[in-house]
Amino acid sequence: MSKSVKGFYRVMLGIVAPVMRVWTNMHVTGLENLPRHGGFLITPNHISNFDPLCIAYFLVSHGYPVRFMAKSELFKVPVLGSVLRGLQMVSVDRKSPHPDGALAPARMALNNGECVAIYVEGTLTRDPQYWPMRAKTGAARLALDTGVPVVPIAQWGAQDVLPRYTKVLSMRPRRDIWISVLPAVDLADLQGPDGSDDHAAVAEATNRIQRAITAGVEELRGEPAPEQPWDPDRMSGPDKKTLGRFSMWRRSLARRGGPSAS
Repeated sequence: MSKSVKGFYRVMLGIVAPVMRVWTNMHVTGLENLPRHGGFLITPNHISNFDPLCIAYFLVSHGYPVRFMAKSELFKVPVLGSVLRGLQMVSVDRKSPHPDGALAPARMALNNGECVAIYVEGTLTRDPQYWPMRAKTGAARLALDTGVPVVPIAQWGAQDVLPRYTKVLSMRPRRDIWISVLPAVDLADLQGPDGSDDHAAVAEATNRIQRAITAGVEELRGEPAPEQPWDPDRMSGPDKKTLGRFSMWRRSLARRGGPSAS
């Protein structure tokens, strides 16, 4: 394990673990791909506001007190902000005019040997079928600046507990959650003295991370992803409210024995 779980992490684990054991049935593979020493990035796909809890619970229970990158607005929410600060989550100012400055706290944590989680999509996927959408460059820039491993994580199932863009939790016990820890993305040939100032290297690193995550999700779902990842800047599709309604309809259909939501 990378670090001992102590302090607020141990308190939260004691509270969350009994609930998660009843609420979810976690299927985890690839534990051997988690580094035992030093800082590293994990890059899960993002399908539900429930999946950060699943990823955090899985990592902390295996001795990795992960620090998620979270938008700065969340730290201002009563109670939630206190929890995020207690867990030393990394605040990201998405309105910062200087992208490198927004990544500075994460860069410091990685250099200090921490495990940092970043959703490369930047937000919940807008792909109508929950596939990973176009990746942003933050993870690649952090990796090229620090030299830490990038460990992709593919996950599936959290959307059945809390559908995307809804607030209706399913409390049915033993929900299946699949988490696959994938081998670190090979970025050795892209490392150089320019770090993230090498824009071609950043673009290629981002593509490799995107492909690794998508391949992992394909394996979990047992079907191929779309040829091109969903790009919210170039593709038109359902708005958030419509996606939320669609998610609820799919869950209702699944309860009645219709097609699965995969």
